[in-house]
Amino acid sequence: MLKHSKQLNDYIVKCRRELHQIPETGLNLEKTVEYVKNELTKMNIEFKEFKNCTGLSAIIGTDTNTKVIALRADMDALPIKEETDVEFKSTNGNMHACGHDAHTAMLLGAAKILKENEDKLNGRVKLIFQPGEEVGGGAKVMMDEGVLENPKVDAMIAQHVIAIPHLNPGQLVVKKGGMMASSDKIYIKVIGKGGHASTPEITKDPIFMTNQIINMIQGILTRENDAQNPVVISIANIKSEQPASPIYNIIPNYVEILGTVRCLENVSRDFVNKRIEEIVKGVTMTMGGEYEYEYSYGYPALYNNNDMVDFIKNTCDNMLGENSMIELPKGAMGSEDAAYYFEKIPGVYYAINTIVEGEMQYPPHNSKFKINEDVLYKGCAVLVQGSMDFLNK
Repeated sequence: MLKHSKQLNDYIVKCRRELHQIPETGLNLEKTVEYVKNELTKMNIEFKEFKNCTGLSAIIGTDTNTKVIALRADMDALPIKEETDVEFKSTNGNMHACGHDAHTAMLLGAAKILKENEDKLNGRVKLIFQPGEEVGGGAKVMMDEGVLENPKVDAMIAQHVIAIPHLNPGQLVVKKGGMMASSDKIYIKVIGKGGHASTPEITKDPIFMTNQIINMIQGILTRENDAQNPVVISIANIKSEQPASPIYNIIPNYVEILGTVRCLENVSRDFVNKRIEEIVKGVTMTMGGEYEYEYSYGYPALYNNNDMVDFIKNTCDNMLGENSMIELPKGAMGSEDAAYYFEKIPGVYYAINTIVEGEMQYPPHNSKFKINEDVLYKGCAVLVQGSMDFLNK
């Protein structure tokens, strides 16, 4: 399938560039999903639409008595104004700065090949075109509407572009177990009693309390968490009660703290949640203040199934050569809502290196992010051959 995929690279690039010009965010991607529907219709592939988001699913294969493998691509973009010099750049204020246009294009290429070889499939392939990965949890929305049922999915393959300078373009990477971290939010309101800055002794200073809280939260990582258990707690925003024009001699009544917690082990989330609130409660009580606290659980950690990792590595070795896919020594602290699927079914999530050689490198979520289109056919080929290998094993 590698040769067939390579011959199809112009089509994959065409789709990617056309999608790149119409980036949309969230769960409702009207132009994007219309584009995908038109391409599937040209391939004579029937599709199912969903009520609570603009996701699509489709079935390729006619044998109803064997296994079903799902291939998933996310389609949404980011609210970033593009600053690249490509001729097909977005002009609507959004940008495919995380490569989801390429994911969708590679899955469209795979759909084309699989449909042309439908009679060779020893089972069925379910295509999942999903919105709302960046925001909205589109995976869970589609799951709640039964995307993994009728027919029931046995396993899933999902992929993502990545930019790793020390690896060759087209190199694939994967990790057994925890591949991507959970993503949770923390909100803390430290409530004191404001007053004149010249007489702090008659106030209950929430800024001083906030300082103690932040220092002690970092102590969770350095003194309570196992150093070999990856956990990140980042305070991203601190805002005090101040008028529109800040005044330098007023101690405010309250301070708000916003942050994120990332864990590669889901069990760590409950521990961090419990300890943060204990710290906030202890500090504010000791210093005569009060508090409000919210811990919002977001995407869970993404766990690759070990057998699925071995299987996809074997597919890559046979098709692309030995060590074409390498195992990473550690997971990434970014998050991915494919984790919801993998909580229900065995799955493998890997990345393909689309670094552009000879240019300044910009990471995903950057307004100058670019990808190497010459290697997209490899991602398409892995989806196709991986599907066939899974159904035949």
